[in-house]
Amino acid sequence: MELCSLHPYDPATVTRYVAAMTGTSNAESVRAARSDYALALGGDERGANALSLGLAQELAREQPSFLQIGMGLTILEARIDRGVGMLLRPPSRLFGDAGLDLRAARAMPIRLDLSRGMMGGAHVPPRLVPELERLLESRTERFLRRLTAAEMDAVATMGLLLAACAHARERGLGLYEALDAIGPNGEGADGGLVVADRKRIEPGLRRRLEEAAKPPKKPGLATRLLGRR
Repeated sequence: MELCSLHPYDPATVTRYVAAMTGTSNAESVRAARSDYALALGGDERGANALSLGLAQELAREQPSFLQIGMGLTILEARIDRGVGMLLRPPSRLFGDAGLDLRAARAMPIRLDLSRGMMGGAHVPPRLVPELERLLESRTERFLRRLTAAEMDAVATMGLLLAACAHARERGLGLYEALDAIGPNGEGADGGLVVADRKRIEPGLRRRLEEAAKPPKKPGLATRLLGRR
C-alpha cells in the first residue's frame, strides 16, 4: 500500500530543520536525526531517506497533509502524465538550498522509491506550484481518464490534487511528497489532514469534474451512417 502524502512547505521551515539537525541542539529527536545525517554524509541512502522523511513529518506539524493511497508526485509523473516531471525537483536541491552538506543531500534518491517506504521525495518549488495547478486544469479530462484506468476514484483524486495546489499557491508555499510519513488513520498530521473524498470537494468543482469524467457518448445510428458516407 503506497500511503503517499503531499506537504505544503515554506523554504524557511526547511532551513530551520536543516539547521537544527546539523547544529548543536541536544534534543533527543535532533540527536537521532544527527545520527542519520552522519550516515548520509557517508553516502548511506538509509540515512538520507530518514532525513527526508523527518522533513515531511516536521512539515505535517505546521501545514495540512494531503493524503492519498497510491498518488504522489512521483506516481503522477510515472503513471499519469510525464509532463508533471518538468515541474518536479529532487529533494537534494531542496536540502542543498537549505544548507545541508551536499554529500548528504546527494545520497537522496531523486524520486520516491515505492518499494522501500518511509522517505521524502520530489518537490515543486513555490514559484512552480501555479504552473502545476494550470497543468492539472488544462489536462483535466486526460488526467481523469488515466486515473480511472488506474482504478482510482478519479474525481476524488483530482479534487485532492487541486486542493493541495490551491492551498500552497494561496500562501506562497511549495509542495513536498513523502511516503509513509502519515499513518493510515492520520497519525502525525498535527497540522490537519485532507483526504481524497468527493464529499470534501467544493460542489461547483465536483460537478465540473464529474461531468468531465463521464465517458464520451457513443454516436447514434444516423451519425454513424453519415460518418461512413
